[in-house]
Amino acid sequence: MVLKAARADVTQYTIWHKSHTVPLAHIGNPTLLNMWDIDVEALFDYVERLMTVHMELGRLDEFPAVLERLRKNIQTDRWQQKIVHLQALCALGKNWDEEKGYREIIKLGPINSISDKRILPFYLNLSGDRLSLAERLKLIDQVMETTDDETTLLHQTLVKGTLLLMHNDLKGAVCAIENVVQLSENLTEPDSFQKLKHAQALFVLASISLDSKQDPEVSRDYLHRSTDLFQELLTDTDLTAIGRAALLSELSGNYRLQSDWEKALGHLRSASEIHGVPIFKVFEARCLSELDGLSEALNIIDELSMDSFSDDEEKADYIWNFGLLAIASGDTKRLARAKNLLEMPLKRGPIFYQQSLRTTTLVLEAMHSGNSQSLTNRARGALRSGLSGLNSYIIFKPNFFGIGFDVNQVIDDATRKHEERE
Repeated sequence: MVLKAARADVTQYTIWHKSHTVPLAHIGNPTLLNMWDIDVEALFDYVERLMTVHMELGRLDEFPAVLERLRKNIQTDRWQQKIVHLQALCALGKNWDEEKGYREIIKLGPINSISDKRILPFYLNLSGDRLSLAERLKLIDQVMETTDDETTLLHQTLVKGTLLLMHNDLKGAVCAIENVVQLSENLTEPDSFQKLKHAQALFVLASISLDSKQDPEVSRDYLHRSTDLFQELLTDTDLTAIGRAALLSELSGNYRLQSDWEKALGHLRSASEIHGVPIFKVFEARCLSELDGLSEALNIIDELSMDSFSDDEEKADYIWNFGLLAIASGDTKRLARAKNLLEMPLKRGPIFYQQSLRTTTLVLEAMHSGNSQSLTNRARGALRSGLSGLNSYIIFKPNFFGIGFDVNQVIDDATRKHEERE
């Protein structure tokens, strides 16, 4: 029934386009020609919903063939671009396979040739580190200038601020991230994703304040506001298990920055019970080491390997925390492994490369002089820096969100809409 309703929406709109827009557009009036663009956007929304239904029914593998049959529904190049966009979304799948999605989206040609204000930010999100910093910032500015979507504006502004921060442009970063906070506070009815961006922006400002050794009250204020937003988000009844686990993990990050290790550990364990992933184990080990549970922490982190993690950001967090625990243990084999891990070529911005250098220096000192409480405390101090963990909390993949919502509600809405028309 749900699939039938979604298909009916696509069919009905296609009929309207061919029976109303096409005949009128041939008159040649520029205003009428604009109706084609309106139809492209509207039909795109219906087809995207149809894809969501296929995904939720476990039939996403059928959808590329559906898209091929829809290629001729609107005779315009913009519709062909939309089909490629949807093919890329389909390739991403529920597990968000960026490589597969990127292989599809590049069929549109170079990213600089894209003017569609819905496709460009999607293409930009998939391109990521494949672009130079200058090119990425230029495209982000283009998206920010052209988008009429508040969510896209919030996300791209936060990404810009984080990129500037990662490349040591503190002034530019603070300006961009404060803008996210201002934009968020000006929204009359922010949705959950917009609240998420607001919470993350406050977390970044707290981290900057902490590392800049500003008034500690400023950092505490940002953290408390961020914590309140994360807790509010957790009350959303439409959260999926993955979304709830991700939010609990982010909330744990707030408590780690406040050195409230008990609460941080409790939230991480709650996240793991819902939807455990290896990176949660890394931070669980870190919390335990701060709570005098070094032996248990070592048992946890020794079981992990680089293959456990999905991207370079997670790998970097694993390496830094492994280095800290290796120093605390004083074990020569762990220290040697930590040194090797720190030398691995990962993609990371200058600020995180500096973090790796600090950790390497401490590991080498431990290898030379042996274990000491003083050295362990120095390692803890280096990793307690707010900036050292930013890459784990800023979500560069807005379509995955790091937060999941129950798509059944979207499907129910589509079905009800169809039934009302009948």
